[in-house]
Amino acid sequence: MKAYEEAEPPLWSGLGTLTYPITTKSKEAQSYFDQGLRMAANFNHAEAGRAFRKAQRLDPDCAMCFVGEALVLGPNINVPMDPAANAPAVAAVKKAQSLASGASEKERELIDAVAARYSEDPVAERPALDQAFAEAMAALSDKYPDDLDLAVLAAEAGMDTQPWDYWEPGGKEPKGRTADVQKRLEGVLAKSPDHPWAIHLYIHLVEASDRPERAEPYADRLAALMPGAGHIVHMPSHIYYRIGRYVDSLEVNRMASKVDETYISQTGAMGVYPIGYYSHNVHFALVSAQLLGDKQTVLDEADKLDKWLTNEVAAAIPIAQPVKAAPYFAWAQYGEPDMILALPEPPGAPPYVKAMWHYARGVSLAANKDTAGAGREAEAIQRIEQETDWSTLDAWGVPVRPVLEVAQGVVLARIAQAEGKNDAAIEQWRKAAEVEDTIPYMEPPFWYYPVRQSLGAALLKSGKPEEAEKEFNAALEHARGSAWALYGLQQAAKAKGDTAAEGRAAEQLKKAWLGDPASLDLERL
Repeated sequence: MKAYEEAEPPLWSGLGTLTYPITTKSKEAQSYFDQGLRMAANFNHAEAGRAFRKAQRLDPDCAMCFVGEALVLGPNINVPMDPAANAPAVAAVKKAQSLASGASEKERELIDAVAARYSEDPVAERPALDQAFAEAMAALSDKYPDDLDLAVLAAEAGMDTQPWDYWEPGGKEPKGRTADVQKRLEGVLAKSPDHPWAIHLYIHLVEASDRPERAEPYADRLAALMPGAGHIVHMPSHIYYRIGRYVDSLEVNRMASKVDETYISQTGAMGVYPIGYYSHNVHFALVSAQLLGDKQTVLDEADKLDKWLTNEVAAAIPIAQPVKAAPYFAWAQYGEPDMILALPEPPGAPPYVKAMWHYARGVSLAANKDTAGAGREAEAIQRIEQETDWSTLDAWGVPVRPVLEVAQGVVLARIAQAEGKNDAAIEQWRKAAEVEDTIPYMEPPFWYYPVRQSLGAALLKSGKPEEAEKEFNAALEHARGSAWALYGLQQAAKAKGDTAAEGRAAEQLKKAWLGDPASLDLERL
């Protein structure tokens, strides 16, 4: 990591044209400052820091070059601030302040705003500092309404006060600073619809709302604006996945993975970006393929993700644990039971990941009619849930308990199905679906498929097509355009004798399913 940070960064191609003119005597320092902004827009904060430090070396009197470094050392919506970053952030602010006499008035005001983000006290409460920074940036942006980049910085500062928590339940009403952030970002995009940083943030802001499609036109143009920035290339999938464009979601994540693989191989980069953001591309490609029925891609991406993200890394970085668990979900859905049962207990796996290994085994044993063995796996999940200290994952916003409750519930439902106890299965599916409804929004979701499709299948098998139809429609609200739920909807319409509805669902299904049509059946839902 030290070698990467100390290496001279090149001026990368494919990062677009985002620029913010600063007071500097060096054109090259300006170029590196702009690269720092572009990498910050790409959420590659370590690479942004390298660019800002290079700009400092090119022009040691450039106050804004130190402001840039201070900015990217702070928290963001995906990662809380590393306590080890506090001292260098404070040092960068102090250096900028010492050079402020050579800066413009607006730059001096930005230095003051960034200073509000940090404290020399390393244990100062982060939320209060984040609020102070958001308020300072909002005031500065209001003073300079024509400065679109300040508006974007103010918007991100607001989002950082409430990461991934922008809407009241149902996604209609904005929460906290969301309305202000939305106004700022939409104002920027009205004037500059190709502003990549604004688009990136706007996608994150509205993806969990009841109208994610409002960001679709911007998502469609984003990847071409910064084709050399892997996370930017990936970002449209946060909208595509939400609105059922799973083919497009798969494609942009394949593209993003290639971009990031090239970047990682060229730089030897380590840390958050290659571990978190590159694996996020692979994870997104995986879940998109799962919804499309693309079995080979599912198995390939699951293997790729499992090999890239080690158990040691997942144990050290809590937010990576749901990503590390994702291959077990994929194998449970697409793998053969005997293949899954041959998987050894993952050595060194954190408890959350180990629980999902038990989950994959549980559904596989149930599929093989070994209900006693499946029951032992359900008990193992419950034991892990009850005996583990989850405080670290709680702090990172990972909803461990409801996810593990759903996992256990699904195994119990599969056991009931295997034993021919359909009423008991319906009861278990309903309980699991109700728990799943409490899991907070995340993309990809913490739980990999809408359990209501399984409930619908069980209801349909019990001769209740009207109730089943309701559950399949509810599943489609969770996963728009899901081929699995569309298949259930088609079968429910067929059972009702509604040929028109059956035809509509069949037509949608034809477009949504890339796999073998014969592989769809109610048992797999």
